[in-house]
Amino acid sequence: MNIRVGFGYDVHQLAKGEELWLGGKLIPAELGAVGHSDADVLIHVICDALLGAANLRDIGFHFPDTSADYKGIDSKILLADVVNLLEDKGYTVGNIDSTVVLEKPKVNPHIDDMKAILAKIT
Repeated sequence: MNIRVGFGYDVHQLAKGEELWLGGKLIPAELGAVGHSDADVLIHVICDALLGAANLRDIGFHFPDTSADYKGIDSKILLADVVNLLEDKGYTVGNIDSTVVLEKPKVNPHIDDMKAILAKIT
């Protein structure tokens, strides 16, 4: 069995008037994440980790923020594309572990929903 491990890291500025997407779920919050796509920092980290484990560069290489194709895109689409890239190379996702550092809102009430959303994609 060949096990590969990747590491992803991402940071997004928070601002009023933006939505806060985490793990494919819209989280009610006063501040949302700023980004070229929907700015779902959790999915971006997962994409980076998966791509890194497969030695396929990073999310910015595959989905550049300079491309109009990805402006406002749902990050679940990006994750599905990453999973397809992995499968094309003969890899499968076995496990994902991520940590979200966020003072508020509380993420715990949304974890089960996020896990269900992400499990359908990966």
